[in-house]
Amino acid sequence: MKTILTVIILIFGFKVMLAQGLHFGPQIGFASTTIIEKGPVGAIDKSLKMGYQLGAAAEFEIMSFLYVGGSITFFNKGDKIKGDGFKSKTNFGCLDIPINIGYKMPLGNISVFGSIGPYTSVTIMGKSEYIIYDQNGNVEYEHSHPAEIGGEYGYYKRFDTGITVAAGVEFKQYQLKINYARGFTDFTNTDFIKSYNSIMNISAAYFFGRNY
Repeated sequence: MKTILTVIILIFGFKVMLAQGLHFGPQIGFASTTIIEKGPVGAIDKSLKMGYQLGAAAEFEIMSFLYVGGSITFFNKGDKIKGDGFKSKTNFGCLDIPINIGYKMPLGNISVFGSIGPYTSVTIMGKSEYIIYDQNGNVEYEHSHPAEIGGEYGYYKRFDTGITVAAGVEFKQYQLKINYARGFTDFTNTDFIKSYNSIMNISAAYFFGRNY
């Protein structure tokens, strides 16, 4: 009896949240990421690294055109450096939590929107790889090891904060957006180099119960 009552309360609460303009659902996407590094000799030239994201998003409608949104997403980030005869790559697994305020404008059956807001990111795992190639392009040396994250002696800091800006389109429950995030926190624990996350990603979300 208690189990049935609990299920009824949960279903009722779910319906109330939807009626009040709160919608949520899964979100997936892919990203082009890098770490902007600046040292004594200037910026370090790097290549973009492709990654993915997987998580859930939510939006609360304040007015018909104004909303507050947020998400919690597992993000594959990092950077890549390719030089003459070598390649260096760093992979991070992060939990990103952005909160943004957005404006929507209907255009027929779809809506276009833009948003801006802060984000917080927590790095939970990481790996660094280094590869040297011979003159024929074959792998001559390869080494990988866990990235040193957090703590007093970790090279990379665990926490990052910054700002995100996004734009996209919606059709009923479906949302597609492009987003750029720029970290404001120096990502490395050293006085010689300053590093900042830079992420451009495209994501798709499905919001349960939304049909406008």
